[in-house]
Amino acid sequence: MGEVGQEAKWTWAQFPATRLEAARMVIPLACSYPPLEPLKMAPLEFEPQQCRTCQAALNPYCQCDFRSLTWLCPLCNTKNNFPQQYSSINESNLPTELHREATTVEYVLHNVKPLPPPFYLFLIDLCVGSANPKDMEFLRETLLKALNFLPPDAVVGVMTFGTAVSVHELKPASDDLPGRVFTLKGSKAYTSQQIAKFLRLNVPGVLNEKEMPKHAPGSVPNTFFARLGDVEMFLTELFEGLEPDPWPVEPHCRQRRCVGSALSTAVGLCDALYPGSGGRVMMFLSGPCTEGPGMTVDTDLANVMRGHNDIKGDTPEAKNWTKARAFYDQLSTKLVRNGHCVDAFLNALDQVGFAEMRSCVTLTGGSCLLVDSYDNEKFVDAFKKFFRRAADNTFPRAYNARIQVQCSPQWKIAGATGPVTSAKKKSASVSQDSEMGVGGTCEWIMPSVDDKTHLAFYFEVANTQKPGGFRFVQFSTRYQHESGKTRLRITTLCHRISTHTRPDDYISSFDQETAAVLMARLSAFKAEDGHLFDVLRWLDGHLIKLVSKFAKYERDTPGSLTLAPQMSLFPQFVFHLRRSQFLQVFNCSPDETCFYRLWLDRESPSNALVMIQPALYLYDSSGGPKPCLLDSSSVMPDCILVLDTYFEVVVHYGEVIVSWRDAGYQDQPNYEYFKKLLTQPKEEALKIVQGRYPQPRFVECDHHGSQARLLYNVINPSKTHNQEGNNYGDGGGEIVYTDDASLQTFLDHLKKLAVQ
Repeated sequence: MGEVGQEAKWTWAQFPATRLEAARMVIPLACSYPPLEPLKMAPLEFEPQQCRTCQAALNPYCQCDFRSLTWLCPLCNTKNNFPQQYSSINESNLPTELHREATTVEYVLHNVKPLPPPFYLFLIDLCVGSANPKDMEFLRETLLKALNFLPPDAVVGVMTFGTAVSVHELKPASDDLPGRVFTLKGSKAYTSQQIAKFLRLNVPGVLNEKEMPKHAPGSVPNTFFARLGDVEMFLTELFEGLEPDPWPVEPHCRQRRCVGSALSTAVGLCDALYPGSGGRVMMFLSGPCTEGPGMTVDTDLANVMRGHNDIKGDTPEAKNWTKARAFYDQLSTKLVRNGHCVDAFLNALDQVGFAEMRSCVTLTGGSCLLVDSYDNEKFVDAFKKFFRRAADNTFPRAYNARIQVQCSPQWKIAGATGPVTSAKKKSASVSQDSEMGVGGTCEWIMPSVDDKTHLAFYFEVANTQKPGGFRFVQFSTRYQHESGKTRLRITTLCHRISTHTRPDDYISSFDQETAAVLMARLSAFKAEDGHLFDVLRWLDGHLIKLVSKFAKYERDTPGSLTLAPQMSLFPQFVFHLRRSQFLQVFNCSPDETCFYRLWLDRESPSNALVMIQPALYLYDSSGGPKPCLLDSSSVMPDCILVLDTYFEVVVHYGEVIVSWRDAGYQDQPNYEYFKKLLTQPKEEALKIVQGRYPQPRFVECDHHGSQARLLYNVINPSKTHNQEGNNYGDGGGEIVYTDDASLQTFLDHLKKLAVQ
């Protein structure tokens, strides 16, 4: 029996048997799990065999008696009978579910009525072109590209907004009549019933018999959504003919933009026509809401957008913050209930109010791209990756998903983090004592999830157990496939109950990378609505307790403290997390902070670790890339550095390299090696950029250039201007002008507190 499935990464490979010993481990038992990771085997075309007591599915960890044709559920120890079709099974003829490698299997549920295929509703902001007249042209090109990326059988709809909201009727090529446009005021929000009545939708309980539109028996009239193949010509003409919002803009004023009203109309339209059926609202937004519900800022340019300090201090600039958030939170509740998600493609030099509407994107599993122009190469490439296909030529996404966690009696589920919303479902697997992240439930709702999404689950030991055994957990993800069919993915994992009694024996089972990422997720979750001081104090407390528990030292002697290699990097990760944009909001707008936290909350541990502690590679005359310390000592005059922060990839040229390049040595035949040294880092950096979504910003900078701050802001300031005798190029690296504490100072204070 394997201890840990490959489908998940755990903070601890083994954990104590009692609650008291588990509490002393400091870092909680948790795992990162990808619910839609590509399958190793084809989906099964039959129903799963489920336990009659806990409803857990048949899995490789079940004990089977082939003579009596029974199996023992590892989660509740209930004996179950195999059905008649399993009568021929034996040790050499096992069903697929019992194969050792079948810890994850997927079933196609044919007994569930198929749903309509997912829809794509374009929600387009027409208040563009004020900063750059060509922005409307770039927007048209983006929308036309989206039509090429979608399959012909995709169901699409179109809404535009500016000062008012317009819902466009779609007409097939065979219809000579022009499509009607229904316009609604942008100063108010609309319910699903109001939308249905205004658009004369055939929704039960809304229209009376006289108001009902005539239609063929058994069909539902809907002229606002159609197959792309039927209306592609019409949509092409519509997108090519889009013009900026005609409402006049007064001098020194912002455009009147009714984002809240438009989004509420889109949510109401989808709720009326596709309740409980998955789909996406693709919002193209170019500025903040200045009109109607959800307003972020008024039209007067003298009134600036709110910042973090404004929100914290409740200043006049943040007077709309609470009301706007409550409005969008209400919309997100309706989106989650129906399984609809919102994607935000944000194009603006200033903020657009994403922090207020974040719940509509983060809680629904939507994507977010933050750029300054639709023509930006970063956006063009990332938008194409948004429509990437899997090996079977389908979009690797699930809609209207629900993930349920069932645990064996030895442990309980304490919560989850990621693009999830609690389904408020109680069971024996739910912890009653502690809650981490979104807790108090055994089931979570995910309106949209893709194959790159990783969720974090946190557990607690429930009661005293027999050492040396195993705990079991089963993840059941029920979702709507792109075809409209319902599928059920089952992942069953086991985790060893430790027999150790000494803290040193647990060190080898600690995964410091996964632990750092999952603690970062918890920290970001707490920072959403909590004070930064409290979050940092909580994080520091866990670090001090962990080091005090597992390090070797003499009491009250900081210099004697040593950590095992399996834990030696964890304090370093926490140091960089404390300085990261996930917790430190200085020099970040609220929109940017929400954008960064959104991607931290759903990326894999390996990608999230790069966000926390960026990777730094060195190139010099002897070659490269060479991994080097994220430290000011690595910034040397004769070196080229490549910094990967996940959201930016920076190529930094040292002072000597810059002088040689400017002198043109790379163009001389005798300096071929220098030409290669200049080109190789850029080529490697572009490979990183092209292979990632969202696509990072690529930056080239010279020593002490304006963009070099991107490097100096994240490296450890081991040499600062406050220290005497420091000179750049003396073999000690770059001088960083900062008052921040260095990693060494951080570790010295940690040692003093840990050995007390």
